[in-house]
Amino acid sequence: MTWSERHPIRKDSKSISPLAVFTAIIVASQVVPIAGVTYVKTGVSGMNLDWTGIPIVIIFDGLGIVYSFVSVIVMWMTIGYRNFTGAIFKTSAETFMLLGMVAGKLLMGRQTTDRITKLAVCLLAGCSFRAFGMFFTNAALLPLFYPYTPQAAYAISTLIVPWNIVQAIINIAGGFALLNLIPSKLAAEAGLGEGADARSTGLLELSSEESSEKGLREPTSDPKKE
Repeated sequence: MTWSERHPIRKDSKSISPLAVFTAIIVASQVVPIAGVTYVKTGVSGMNLDWTGIPIVIIFDGLGIVYSFVSVIVMWMTIGYRNFTGAIFKTSAETFMLLGMVAGKLLMGRQTTDRITKLAVCLLAGCSFRAFGMFFTNAALLPLFYPYTPQAAYAISTLIVPWNIVQAIINIAGGFALLNLIPSKLAAEAGLGEGADARSTGLLELSSEESSEKGLREPTSDPKKE
């Protein structure tokens, strides 16, 4: 079985609806940024901590890899119209984090892992990819967009590494925690999580069977009385 067969792109309205909701949350957090609420300033070269990545991780874990990158593209467009340079850095950071989580999933393969193990692997891979990826991205792009020398760019890139790790932890741990709070039955009905489609279909089939059995048990009208 190929990767695309094991991870199909969902096209049903049940999956599109939560995607629209979580993407709207991402857009709202960027369109109306509120200091201390939607983001916290770190004081390091304009680096801020925010919770925009949490819905992205929920989409990744709940709706699949493809939709998570769709949400990142929407985030880029939302930020880019008012801050093109900031959109490049922010999108790059979230993309590296997602690539790390994809690598973590590939590493786990088809093995059945518990939630804690899955979270630990995604944290390690997501943090590593984001930290190293953004170090080289900042070192390369800062001199292009800002009046920094290459030496200053490397110094700033090094200072930002710990904050990128913290941001990745907030995103991944927060996304997994919030998704885990959703009851399994509700998650299945909303099409969230791996195998949610199958679980939801099972629930619908069960409901149909129960309805059929209920119909069989209901007394039919006596034709003599009609």
